[in-house]
Amino acid sequence: MTITLIEIGKHPEEPLHAGIMLHLPTETPYGNFTLKWVDMMTRLDEANKQIVSSHEHWEATRYGNIEDSLQGMFNRHRFATEYAVTGMRRVADELIALIWCLERQKLDGEYPQHVKPDDIGAMFKIQYEGPDGILKPHEDLLRLLNDLSNALKHSFIQSDLIRTGSDEVTVIAQNMFRANRKHPLTSFEVTLNYLTSQYNLFFHDCRKWLTQHCQIQQYQD
Repeated sequence: MTITLIEIGKHPEEPLHAGIMLHLPTETPYGNFTLKWVDMMTRLDEANKQIVSSHEHWEATRYGNIEDSLQGMFNRHRFATEYAVTGMRRVADELIALIWCLERQKLDGEYPQHVKPDDIGAMFKIQYEGPDGILKPHEDLLRLLNDLSNALKHSFIQSDLIRTGSDEVTVIAQNMFRANRKHPLTSFEVTLNYLTSQYNLFFHDCRKWLTQHCQIQQYQD
């Protein structure tokens, strides 16, 4: 069974280490950015654990015995998948906001009064593409991640959906805007490995920019 994990620089069973850390500003109007980065790495590490759990329980659901079914393998698979997706979404929101803050501080000499793109939805609303357009190539992934996580967290239509991927772990979600039947039902179906592989490209570009930014700015606070 192939499992694509988020490439944060460690395996789920390994402890956090200095090699994956960044020396970001510690005193800003929005808190300690170094600690925010540690929180993001911790959250993605947990997402990786949930990805592994999702695959293991999917396999038990598909190929296990009646005892596995009685142990709630499907729900364990479903919840692990949900937690992995929403964890990735949370970190994507924070990466966008972090990059915006650092970019504005570099350009304006001070931190912004308002973090305008504080999540994926706001990023699209103000058409923020990141420094040198680093977010632009990942817009399809970010839009999909936004829609998936919203459906998994908020959709009333989603709550009784009982389906699983037939060939591999698949994120399956449905949403109807505000649960209003005037709006069409939207369905999503994407393999977890594909979602994670695309997320890795996004995360790599964000971390590369942040690393280069830290090297140039050489934060000492």
